[in-house]
Amino acid sequence: MTMFSSSSKAAPIPSISQIRAEVASGEARLEQYVTQAYEAACKSQASLHAFCYLPDAAPVNAVDVASPLAGVPVAVKDVIDTADMPTEFNSLAYKGRRPERDAWVVARLRAAGASIIGKTVTTEFAWRKPGATVNPWNDAFTPGGSSSGSAAAVAAGIVPLALGTQTQGSVIRPAAYCGIVGFKPTYGAIARTGVLPLAWSLDHVGMFATRVADVAYALALVTGVDAVDPHVSHVRSAAHVAARGTGTRRIGVLSKQAGGAIEPAQQAALDRLAAQLARDGAEIVTVDLPAEIFETPAHALKLMSVEAAITHGELVDRTPELVSEAMRGLVEEGRKLPATVYASIKAAQMPMAHRFHDWLTGALALDALLVAPATGEPPRGLDYTGDASFCAPWTFLGVPAVTVPVGFGPQGLPLGAQLVGAAHGDADLLKLAEWVEARTGWPAAVAQRKM
Repeated sequence: MTMFSSSSKAAPIPSISQIRAEVASGEARLEQYVTQAYEAACKSQASLHAFCYLPDAAPVNAVDVASPLAGVPVAVKDVIDTADMPTEFNSLAYKGRRPERDAWVVARLRAAGASIIGKTVTTEFAWRKPGATVNPWNDAFTPGGSSSGSAAAVAAGIVPLALGTQTQGSVIRPAAYCGIVGFKPTYGAIARTGVLPLAWSLDHVGMFATRVADVAYALALVTGVDAVDPHVSHVRSAAHVAARGTGTRRIGVLSKQAGGAIEPAQQAALDRLAAQLARDGAEIVTVDLPAEIFETPAHALKLMSVEAAITHGELVDRTPELVSEAMRGLVEEGRKLPATVYASIKAAQMPMAHRFHDWLTGALALDALLVAPATGEPPRGLDYTGDASFCAPWTFLGVPAVTVPVGFGPQGLPLGAQLVGAAHGDADLLKLAEWVEARTGWPAAVAQRKM
């Protein structure tokens, strides 16, 4: 059963840029699109299950219409604190939890004028136990995880922007599965104060939208370092997000994907896109990744298991019946891992990131890599949210990554393409991604699918 909103009676929400233009000019009332989003969220719950909490009425942020996000409805993943709504981490152990204050990123959004309409479904603690959210294109398939509800809410046309988090592939993969734009910034670009940690060495706050321009606009409003965030070094934070405007489009394609084998349809989609980019003036270079990059998915899992054991171990010991088998298993793995293994991976993480930066921007002089965001189409069923191995290397290295929809696979479900850039080059990567987005053929693919 397909449920994509553009084929239903309710019109999908416009882009941020369109909402801002209409609200600022007075063409649309401040509450107009917030109310539309809220009503669409409520109406979709019986089928899409994207939200775990919606307030009793549309929560309009009464700000000056000139505010950067005035009138813009935003959804927030339920591992990110909201003072006026529960934040429960999809956990029985935290049922009814009410944070005392907004997470840093939520406070920034509200200060810019955004209206937070509700909390979106996450896997438990942003790990493997999924919620009830389905893929908006076909409810027999997963939307991906762990930011399941945020991806689905944007893909269904309910909100133009949603927050997620990524510790392995929890923004990029669901965005690809749901046919939208997903962005994971440089590590530390968005402060994580008030965001539930899973693995502080890897956790990133990211976002979903229907177009790259909206991501770039929102990023400029929420980028920053918070001194209260205990886990981000100011050296690793993204101090430079403004586009440098080099004007080059030199893109690397991989002879071998970092996450392993991909489906033929996914490879064909990447090949078609690369060929189109070359026709439109990009220089496409086939490259071999440094051998150590192929080790990063395993490194990331080890870091995550140890840090999850530290964060969630006490809860597992105290109330194991309230914690999923998946999280209990992750904590157990972390406790078994020798301290020397964890320490050696931590010691290698930043040097590897520096070597990758030198490889990407040095003699190769690449503006980005064009890589797979996943094996291909989303898996059938809701129990498994997909393989994160195609995103984990870039999360481990802390570099920015963005995925854009490029077409459909043999099951009629979306396929994406991921662009990976240099650390602190977030705005440059998004500028390139916007150029790529215009050449994916996605609108034509959507129109063809509806025929």
